Formats: sequence, structure tokens, C-alpha cells
Amino acid sequence: MEDYEEISIMDVYDIVRDFAKEFRPIIEMYGPDPLNNIMSKIVRILEHLEAQTVKIGRLQSNLQEKDTIIARLEKDKIEKAADRARFEKELEQIEEHWREESQEMVSVVNRLQEENRKLLKALSSKQDLSGNHSHPLSPEVDISVLQKSRTSIDKLRDQLKLKDREVNAKITEIENLSSQIDRSMAINKELRKKNRILQGQVRNLIDERAAFLTQLQDQNHELIELRQNLGIAEKENEDLAQSQADKIILEKKAGLDLDDPNRPRFTTEELKEILRERNEYKARITSLEEELEKYRRNESDVNIEEEVEDTEADDEDDAPVQGPLPYEPNDAPWRKSESRIRKIFRKLFNETNVTILGTSPKRSLSTFSKMTLATASDSDTTL
Repeated sequence: MEDYEEISIMDVYDIVRDFAKEFRPIIEMYGPDPLNNIMSKIVRILEHLEAQTVKIGRLQSNLQEKDTIIARLEKDKIEKAADRARFEKELEQIEEHWREESQEMVSVVNRLQEENRKLLKALSSKQDLSGNHSHPLSPEVDISVLQKSRTSIDKLRDQLKLKDREVNAKITEIENLSSQIDRSMAINKELRKKNRILQGQVRNLIDERAAFLTQLQDQNHELIELRQNLGIAEKENEDLAQSQADKIILEKKAGLDLDDPNRPRFTTEELKEILRERNEYKARITSLEEELEKYRRNESDVNIEEEVEDTEADDEDDAPVQGPLPYEPNDAPWRKSESRIRKIFRKLFNETNVTILGTSPKRSLSTFSKMTLATASDSDTTL
């Protein structure tokens, strides 16, 4: 099986931004309609990828915690086994030393007993010695042997007490280390909690940064459009001034009175051209009004269907809303359940112009229709 590179939640959000950068020129050129179906599928895939990434991250953190606990337990087990082996080795050494001393004492006692027997035999062979000297050495020899035995036993007792104190000290040290490990685990838990909080703050900062970048891009687009409109307006102003100057020159040449309200202002060709443009504008206005009505009906149907679905899902008895719904702001409380992927998409794309998450275009054609009507009315007034 191939090893794939792991991705984090930040990588998923970077993928979302890459998608937005790729689709923005297409939407600006052809509109959102060609991408409605594919974008809904892409959003669902990215949401699923985000959920799986979060799940994998949690599993990895759990595995790391369990690995840390297992390593700590194995280390404690090895240390305890080493301490136990060292204690057993020390006890064996003490027992061996005690055996050697015991054997040495037994050999000393045997040697002294043998010497005592020899002395007793030597004393019994001398008949001329007095009764006061018949048994001078045997009690003294026994007392010295007992004193040496008692001294060696006291030394062994002192050594055993010392070893007991060392064992108790080791046990106390182990208990202190266990308490330190428990405190370290509590501190580690608190640090993990703070880390999760910091990760949430980092995600919020990333969202705010994406929102700021989107606003900056939108402002740049608006600035470019304003500059273009300014250039067009300046050109139209120059053309209008030139046409007014040409008309004044023409009227002066024709000898017409400029203050006469009934003087002819257009030639026959210009009047025919104006009438033709008026008829074209009227036909265009009619088609735009039909298209606008069609969009309004579609939007009304979509809103009614969405409202019916929400009503069935929530088991509410509210009456259905007739007509198109107003624009929903980004910070509306009922939109809090949106996934982070959809929020990033909505921030990266200007919602006032176009939506690509399964809804109809929000920009109405009424503005353009009003502009066209205003142009036609100005033409009629001039005529």
C-alpha cells in the first residue's frame, strides 16, 4: 500500500483558497450558473475531508498520549526491575558474607575446642600441679569465642539495619517519583487543553485573515471598476462637450437663433437614429422585464421549497412565506451551523454579486432595467 502524505486542517483550508482562486476568473467571466452543480459537490467533498482530517488528528493525539503512557510505564517497569535485581544481588552478597563469617566462626570454635581438649589432656597428665591450676584456660577460651561471635552477630545486625534503611529510602524515592509523574501528567493535561484553545484561536485568526484578504480583493476590484467608470465618464464628458461645441458652431453657421425654443435641434438622419435606438431600448426593456419576472418566480419557488424542507425537518407549524426571501447577512444566528468550508467559500467569493453554493443569483436585474428605462426616458424627453 502506498504511503500518502498526511494533511492538516490548515492544508484543507489552503486547498479551499486554491479552489476559490481558480474559480474566481471563471465566475467573473461566465457567471455562477455553470459551476453551481460542481461547486456543491466540491463543497461536500471538502467538508468530508475536513471532518476526516479533524478525526485523524484526534486519533493521532490519542495514540501519542497512549504511546507516552506506555513508554512511561515500561520505563517504570524497567527501573523497578533494575532496583529489584540490585536489592536481590545485595541480599545475596549479605547472605554470602554471613555464610562465610558463620563458617569461619564454626571453624574457629572447632579449632578452639580441639585446642581445649589438647590442653585438658596436657593438664591431666601433670599430677604434680595444684588443683587451682587444673582448669585455667577453658573458661577464658570459651568467653573469647562467645565475644567474637557476639561481635560478628552485632556487625551483621548493623549491616541488615543499614540495608533496611537503604531499602526504605529507595521506596520513599520511588513514591516521590510517582507523585512527580502524577503532577507532570496533570500539567501535561492542562497544557494540552491550552493548546486546543490556542488552536481554536489560530483558526479564528485564519478566518479573519481570509475575510480581510477577501475584502481587500473586493476593494481592489471596486477600485479598478471605479477607475474604468471614471475613464468612461471623462470620455463621455469630452464627447458631450465636443458635440455641444459642434452643435453651436453648426447653428452659428446655419444662422439659427440659439434662444429660440422651436429651433430644429436634430437632422433627419439623427432623428431616425434616435427613434431606432428608442425602439431597440423598448424591446430590450421588455425582454429584461420578462427575464426578471422569470428569475423572481424561480427564486420564489426555491425559497418556498427550502422553507417547506426546513419545516418538515424541524416539525414546526409556521405558515410558509410567500415571495422571495430577503438577503441573509453573514452573521445571522441561523447560519451558525454552516461548516467552516462554506464560511470560507462565502468569504472568498463576494456574496453581494454571486453565490455558488446551490442558490440562485442574488443580484437582480432591476438596476440594469432602471438604468435602461432612465436612458430611454431621457431620449424621449430630448425628442
